[in-house]
Amino acid sequence: MKKLYILLLLCIIGGCSEGSFPAIPSDTDFVASLNTLGGSINFISKDAEILETWELEEAYTGFTLVTDDLLLVYGYGVEKAALIELSTGKQIASIAVGEGTTYAYVYEEKIYIANGQSNTVSLYNTKGKKLQTSSTGNYPMAMISDGSNIFVVNFKDEFLSVLTMDLEQVDEWMIPTSSHGLFLQDNELWLGGHGAGSSPNRTIKRINIKTGELIGEIETPLMPINMARAPNRHIFSVSHGSSMVYEISETGEVLNSMKVGANPFWISSFGDNMVLAGYDDHQLYFIQSNEIIKEIQVGKGPFQLIVREVK
Repeated sequence: MKKLYILLLLCIIGGCSEGSFPAIPSDTDFVASLNTLGGSINFISKDAEILETWELEEAYTGFTLVTDDLLLVYGYGVEKAALIELSTGKQIASIAVGEGTTYAYVYEEKIYIANGQSNTVSLYNTKGKKLQTSSTGNYPMAMISDGSNIFVVNFKDEFLSVLTMDLEQVDEWMIPTSSHGLFLQDNELWLGGHGAGSSPNRTIKRINIKTGELIGEIETPLMPINMARAPNRHIFSVSHGSSMVYEISETGEVLNSMKVGANPFWISSFGDNMVLAGYDDHQLYFIQSNEIIKEIQVGKGPFQLIVREVK
């Protein structure tokens, strides 16, 4: 009874957290890899060295930075998303999102969470309070915003939902089913995807961001699903069906291509490098000038990357 009293007293004085992780100093640049098969997060330096590893107790399938010091982790089968302070490694809040979370997107410290079971997108503040919810199409997933609207890809449907930043319905644009991967380029929305059935997607669609009209397509076979801008302003696209990486000009011209990794799902810009996650070979690849300059073994199934570069 005495020990229980002491534990309760410590909780009252210092606060009880739902577990903690190794701290990530506020002045540390990193690329972080969420490894969904192994249940871990690796934090990696620009020298391709592992700084810290977090072993996760929940089956998290996605993560994103809310602020430079606040990380959100979530999972499709996990009822609560967690907000974790990087500088202390402590969970400071949880969000009761319910099962079905497919994606989270942050814009100016507002958190947008898509749910593939309820077919909704919900808006939360950084304290985890729900502010608004809007219905979408079937299985909302990828999201991106231009500051005026938020664009939501409905993975199992044939239209993209256009919402205001307060989640009011604006429009619906016709898109192929199994679309995924969004990128903003000037006045265009670039859209990738898997393709359906026996017809895998081979292109990135270029869409007029004001009207939703198709402007053109960029050949990037097979299954382009993720894009990121490089320091030279070019756009890099990863096609996980062929394990190809494409370097594309801002006007949509394919400049270079290379085969990298095994079944890659994500690519990010980090310092002078593009970093690609190989899901099946459990490697991160650091790429410069169309060459692999470094690679590092991470946890099993690196699925998503986030980058923090301290200014």
